[in-house]
Amino acid sequence: MNNPESVKLEVFTVALKPLSNNQNNTLKDVLLNTPGINPVNDLFSEFVQLFINHIDSGYTELRNKAFTLSTDITEYGFDTTNENIWGVVKGGSKGSGKTKSPITNREEEEDLEGTVINDKYFFYLHFPLESNLGYLFFQIYGGASIRGEFMQHITDLFKISGKYNKAVPHPILPNCIRDEFKGNSKIIEMNYITNVLSSSLTEETAFSNLCDKYHIEISIKPTGSNTITPDKVPVLNRIFSSLSLKSARLSDSVKKKVVLQNLATKKTSKFELDTHDVMPRIYLNGRVNFDDNGIPDFSELKSFCDSLLRELIEGHYSKIERQ
Repeated sequence: MNNPESVKLEVFTVALKPLSNNQNNTLKDVLLNTPGINPVNDLFSEFVQLFINHIDSGYTELRNKAFTLSTDITEYGFDTTNENIWGVVKGGSKGSGKTKSPITNREEEEDLEGTVINDKYFFYLHFPLESNLGYLFFQIYGGASIRGEFMQHITDLFKISGKYNKAVPHPILPNCIRDEFKGNSKIIEMNYITNVLSSSLTEETAFSNLCDKYHIEISIKPTGSNTITPDKVPVLNRIFSSLSLKSARLSDSVKKKVVLQNLATKKTSKFELDTHDVMPRIYLNGRVNFDDNGIPDFSELKSFCDSLLRELIEGHYSKIERQ
């Protein structure tokens, strides 16, 4: 059973990457250069079929994981007017745990050996024909997921020999989610990770010979029950970054992180600071219902994605670096 409190939605831009000699840069151009596409037909419908065929030919195996499109036709759909595709992929690590399915048969699910674990993951893709940028939503659970493997498979869909390289995904966060989290959370820790040279700390030769095998992490935490809100991150980071460890300043740290705790749920999330801003995750518990196995209601999740998409189209999001 999955824990509903750990279920999250991740959002990405998916940018086409034309070769330097290609003056065009739209999904429409990708489709017109894709073998098997009939330009006489509705092009987005052709894209939907290409998308389905790309992922529905059986289990796709990447590294130690495998996945395929759910065979339940009620779990996926498309909207040619708004240029959206959504659905459910099932899969996971190969070999053990939960419900399994033989890789050669996507419709039978039994507890068998030599099989793939089946978790269900919701996806939602918006990619306008006249644009070079789409948005991909992908739902994950608290543990291992197939998000990386799924995204690799999907971004390969836009690769056209001599015209386009593999599309480039980048994680983003809708501003409404960021503002909601930042308005209802507190800072419980800030971390500065540095790989300072040993000479900054000591002249001992024994340490010098080992220094490349370690990094130093400095943790700064509020005392007692003090509540420090996320809007204080820029000033705290400015002050802490000015501190020095002998001759090594914290501003030179290779990584800077902040840990936030949601005041309502008590969940903690760790985020990397590269723009002095805090980027929370999108937890789905409380936004959609879950069944007894901790699987979200995919119909409700689709509606939630619809509402977030409207904000993204208007440009209300921030690029982020996820942990």
